[in-house]
Amino acid sequence: MQSKVDQISSVGGTSWQRAGKAKPKRKKANQAGRPTAAELERRKARVMEIATELFVQRGFAATSLVDIARGAGVATRTLYQHFGDKEAIFREVIFARDAGAAVPQPTVEVGDTLFDTLRRVGHYAYAVTYREQSIGLMRLMIAESTRFPEFMRSVAISIFARFRRNFERVFEALEAAGLVPAGNHARSAELFSDLVLGSHPIMTYTEWDPIAPSDEDLDERLELFILGRYGAEAASTARIRKANLPAATTAAE
Repeated sequence: MQSKVDQISSVGGTSWQRAGKAKPKRKKANQAGRPTAAELERRKARVMEIATELFVQRGFAATSLVDIARGAGVATRTLYQHFGDKEAIFREVIFARDAGAAVPQPTVEVGDTLFDTLRRVGHYAYAVTYREQSIGLMRLMIAESTRFPEFMRSVAISIFARFRRNFERVFEALEAAGLVPAGNHARSAELFSDLVLGSHPIMTYTEWDPIAPSDEDLDERLELFILGRYGAEAASTARIRKANLPAATTAAE
């Protein structure tokens, strides 16, 4: 005796059989529950977020892969598969924090005086140095410098070289604008950085005196820099003489 299903099939068949069409193919399911590319990127971003938070708060030794995996909501084997061991994740954290969230570069603008431009560069220096990301990165690097001396040294050299190169570009633009004479602009950038920032960064990173300099303090440092680097004549016109530019010059990275 035929079942009701057999009877229906033998008489009418399905709608796609009656229409003489081939049975539509089912879309293949994601094999073995594999995540999509977008999901993998989301998980990696979450792992980096949790790893960064834990390394900054606890340090390298007190942070485990299990802690990172649990916080990110992934399996420990996923960390090994996509990042490697704990040291590899730590290195990724350092590189990611160094590369992220760029602060807009300072510029020489039409109508600027030498003092105007250098004040803008000073504000840029403070913005980069005292943003939360920079403070967290530097504290982590200082804390782990004895564990990874060569790695931290190479990262620090790269960070400061890029930082000072941004200053150097501004001094090159200031020369083009007729506001400073030709000279060793790399040396000017180094002297400017040392004088404007002084001991404030290390006092902030160690939390001994985490107070950013005031605008009045910055202005005094700028006056000393201009007088010492370019002489009394340049200092006397630093707030008066205007940049000779047809358009804004950007010191882009």
